[in-house]
Amino acid sequence: MKNSLITVVTLLLISAGVNAQTWKIDPNHASIMFNAKHSGISFVNGRFMEFEATVEGGTPQDFTGAKVAFTAQVGSVSTGAEGRDKHLKTADFFDMENHPTISFVSQSFTKTGDNMYKVVGDLTMRGNTKQVELVAQHIGSTKTRDGRNSVGFQLTGSVDRNEFGVSGAAGSVAPIIEIVCNVEMSEQK
Repeated sequence: MKNSLITVVTLLLISAGVNAQTWKIDPNHASIMFNAKHSGISFVNGRFMEFEATVEGGTPQDFTGAKVAFTAQVGSVSTGAEGRDKHLKTADFFDMENHPTISFVSQSFTKTGDNMYKVVGDLTMRGNTKQVELVAQHIGSTKTRDGRNSVGFQLTGSVDRNEFGVSGAAGSVAPIIEIVCNVEMSEQK
């Protein structure tokens, strides 16, 4: 009986250790990008150059139940046009003075198929928080030079910018914004 109890406790501790794995995003091999339809005829894309993100839980093979959190600095927005970038930081769009960050905290990370997941969470922009759903594709796994596990994901989805109060240039910029995040992350020991 005592050996069975020790075995059960050991298995629980091992399971808890696997689920508690912390992953850190490598900002040199990751990006948070967006695409906005302009005047109904083309797309303007941009990205946030400064961000931090962590993932808690998951293994190189399965991220079911993982927790994701990220914060992007609005001041780092870059579309390749300095004037547009300045305008995006104003109260017409992101209102950087009052809301310097954009954040996301996941509520669920559910496997939907081979290497595919649905990530549901709270996105906050301009002080407005709305639940969004992203599709996450597990691109692959490898080992780093120092022997740690490293994995890659691409997350995609869309948001209605007006729901967050990011409603400047309503006549020329479509309300639906596409999001594409490419992520490479390594386990932290």
